[in-house]
Amino acid sequence: MSDVANSEVYQLKVSLRRISPMIWRRLLVPEEVTLYALHRAIQIAFSWEDYHLHAFKLHSRHYGTTWTGERHRDAAGREVTLADLQLRVRQRIH
Repeated sequence: MSDVANSEVYQLKVSLRRISPMIWRRLLVPEEVTLYALHRAIQIAFSWEDYHLHAFKLHSRHYGTTWTGERHRDAAGREVTLADLQLRVRQRIH
């Protein structure tokens, strides 16, 4: 059996701030998804065309892309996954 079959699945609610009425999407993603792949999934869920750089913020730490194309890497140079973030139920990522 593969590791993917045994992995956790995160149910995420992605909502846009300062918009009324509220606009949101629910995503189901495996814990192995990288932050870059999550960004791509959000783009698809909202039918966006990926025109802007992006960043995620959790516990005062920023994960984002740069103009050089660098992607969400940890200190060892690995791409950060949702599992690496050790998320809790109802935890918010900005």
